Amino acid sequence: MPHHLDQVQPRGIHRAGFTLIELLVVIAVIALLISLLLPGLGAARESGRLVKCASNQRQLALAGLSHAQDHKGAYCTGPFDNRVERGYGSFEEKGWMADFINGGYANPGSILCPSSPARYSNRYAAHRIDNAQYRQYSETEIMNLIERGFNTNYCQSWYMAYTGMKSNNPAVAPVAEDISSVIGPLNEKSLTKAPISMVPLFGDGAMYAGAANGTEDIVTINGQQYNGAKSLTDGPMQQMLPGRGRVWGRQSYNRWGPVHGKSSYVGGLIGHDRVIGQIAFADGHVATFRDEKRDGKFEATPVQMGGTVTIQYDELEGKVYGGWLTQAGIDW
Repeated sequence: MPHHLDQVQPRGIHRAGFTLIELLVVIAVIALLISLLLPGLGAARESGRLVKCASNQRQLALAGLSHAQDHKGAYCTGPFDNRVERGYGSFEEKGWMADFINGGYANPGSILCPSSPARYSNRYAAHRIDNAQYRQYSETEIMNLIERGFNTNYCQSWYMAYTGMKSNNPAVAPVAEDISSVIGPLNEKSLTKAPISMVPLFGDGAMYAGAANGTEDIVTINGQQYNGAKSLTDGPMQQMLPGRGRVWGRQSYNRWGPVHGKSSYVGGLIGHDRVIGQIAFADGHVATFRDEKRDGKFEATPVQMGGTVTIQYDELEGKVYGGWLTQAGIDW
């Protein structure tokens, strides 16, 4: 019998590809998945940076401890500062960075905070490096120093650099960063009046908007301008002490602040949304602090303590020592 067309069976069923609607649905699902995953990936990446930063600061603190073991208790030979009235010698000869590099304890330039946008120390700013300097550096010499590791975006504590004032009377010792007014670099012998676990050595430098500090912190590298990282906390603030009048009192720590994580944006001179900062202490441990007040730095508030007009730390109170190291009177 003859075969009819309606009896012929097709060898296979041919179906068209994705329709436009199906393709759009797939793209939308992929976009949704990406939007759900990205915040988690960003948080994981920032968490890793926080751990890395803590490791960096611990290395610096342990380098200070090792230096103290080898140099009769001295954590360092002063701040990283080329100015005659502020430091104790040129960059490559004196100061904690020269100590760590020349002694083989650590290479600061190789362990920068991964979250901080500042990649160079503000001590390389022209306003600072060429002001009453121990020696003058050419741009090539500065680059050589940086390549050797003479660089950081962490901020040293005033304690580690200077210990305390020779006289707590501001009329006798008027400048808190002048080496003629201070005791000198921190030594283990000066850590008897405060818990060693509360005496800070290094911390994350506070972040500021680009033009917040004028040109004094602008570092020029290969013709490009960068915001330099704060390199030293401000030191003691003046306050009123019963029976003694105005004295050099508690430490100001507002050059330390958050560089990690994200929260609400802080405007004005601050200009950032970071919320977490870390500090390394004289016993080698590192602690994490949150900017609860949301002012973009670790600030303090004027208060009265035991009849003394002083300051109380907004985030660091009870965890970071701020009083006198070498005498009684302000022991908190």
